[in-house]
Amino acid sequence: MKMAFIYNAVYLVGGAEKRIYEIGRRLADEHEVHWYGIRWWDGKETIEHDGIILHGVCEAVPLYVNGRRSIDEAIYFARKLLPKLIKENFDVVDCQEFPYFPCFSAKAYSLFRGS
Repeated sequence: MKMAFIYNAVYLVGGAEKRIYEIGRRLADEHEVHWYGIRWWDGKETIEHDGIILHGVCEAVPLYVNGRRSIDEAIYFARKLLPKLIKENFDVVDCQEFPYFPCFSAKAYSLFRGS
């Protein structure tokens, strides 16, 4: 099975990142696992880490503004996500993003691809 996780942060700081990483690395033993997030690393846009294929959707921008999740960042990430996601064909797409704007990109992908 080929699956995609969508979450902008790909470093292990919060609960959602830890959840995706722990589930993803276990699933990667038998499945193809991708994680679409902001590119917080130097180098190539797509890298592999512990069996998970990480896709840097866009350049790094602050997740928080004045102590709150940034709406501008979420819209920016959502806008950059769909063109990257649409290039693949996934069986499962898991998106647990907040603010919710990337969920609209994931839904559009799912409707288009039938995931």
